[in-house]
Amino acid sequence: MVGTIGKSGDYWRPQAKRNKLKGENIMKQLLALICGTILIVAYAQAQTDTTSSTTASSPATTSMTSTGSTTSSSGTVTDYTPGAAITVDPGTGKPVRFVIGQKVQVLGPDGKVITNKDVKKNARVHLRLAQEGDRTVVEQINVESSSSNY
Repeated sequence: MVGTIGKSGDYWRPQAKRNKLKGENIMKQLLALICGTILIVAYAQAQTDTTSSTTASSPATTSMTSTGSTTSSSGTVTDYTPGAAITVDPGTGKPVRFVIGQKVQVLGPDGKVITNKDVKKNARVHLRLAQEGDRTVVEQINVESSSSNY
């Protein structure tokens, strides 16, 4: 077997062996690139789901908490479309939008059932959320206080 002196100082290593080492390095780099890309995509997808994460807020407001398959959130109503969506500011200045479930129950400050049209802007509410398939929806709205009377 005859060896040649290569540029990288491989004095007695045959040319075929040097080429094999280059190919292995390229494969390692390609594998590292693919793994890095997968991690970035997984991290980005985890960041888009805002309603299923636990978010802390100031002491004056309660936070979004999760226990098993139900989640709750409290705050002040900034926007409300009966039967469609409710937007609540938990006190952080960053309102969160929730989809209203088909079987939503609306309770007044006294715990009695009220109509969903009685939920007003700037009312203080406590939301009970549930998983419906692949999305989180509001299944109960408890109006804690409001500027209007019921």
